[in-house]
Amino acid sequence: MRTIDVPQNDWTRTLDQFSAVHDGWLVSLEVVGPLLGAQPQVHELPLRGITAETGSRDPVITIAVARADGGHITHVIHAPTRVQIEQTNEGADVALQIQSGDGTASILRFRTVATADSVDGMPRPF
Repeated sequence: MRTIDVPQNDWTRTLDQFSAVHDGWLVSLEVVGPLLGAQPQVHELPLRGITAETGSRDPVITIAVARADGGHITHVIHAPTRVQIEQTNEGADVALQIQSGDGTASILRFRTVATADSVDGMPRPF
């Protein structure tokens, strides 16, 4: 496994690309913090997108997933300080972790690992 630190000036572009590649992939999201422990937020729902708004005084990163009833769930990370992508040694995305200024981490994990040679967001069989 390897972890890629995304520089803050690349957050918007990288997360837009990440969203395009992984749109519709089933994800789980948990928030981990020193005071709250690990709190599951989403379990195996389709990813709709991740956006970074870093140009304002109060930067945010937003994760959106679809619900079965046609609605969506939005998770907002205020004052993000670090974005990391965890990959296998072969370059397949495993997870996205976003740290916030309050010490919490939002961890988005894929049910199916996205391979480096995925096409249209769908993995090729191994």
